[in-house]
Amino acid sequence: METSNNQASSPVRKNRLGAVLWTIIAILISFMATAANMPQHTQHLALKFVFVWIAGALLGVVGVRIGNVIRRAAKPDIIITSAGLQGMLGAKIFWSVGPQTVGLLIGTVVGCSTLMGWVA
Repeated sequence: METSNNQASSPVRKNRLGAVLWTIIAILISFMATAANMPQHTQHLALKFVFVWIAGALLGVVGVRIGNVIRRAAKPDIIITSAGLQGMLGAKIFWSVGPQTVGLLIGTVVGCSTLMGWVA
């Protein structure tokens, strides 16, 4: 009788590096959007800034998740381009990070702008 060390039934661990990178990018973009939209003369400036900054980053992460769902649903099986290797690489790069980036920007910038209108 043979035994093997294959662990086919073990759960697959997802790589969390992508989630960490998207979160860091969301925090940076949220900081820039909050700093650009913050009125100069408001009461409790620091508290409002931190609230909008954190909420904008969370909305950006939600946008990344929605963009990833859209990418998985709409990603084509075959990519055919007439631009050769450059077009193929552009299409591959777009379908690997494009919808998530659009969701990140929409979630963060629109979220920060909306929240700044509410708290100002």
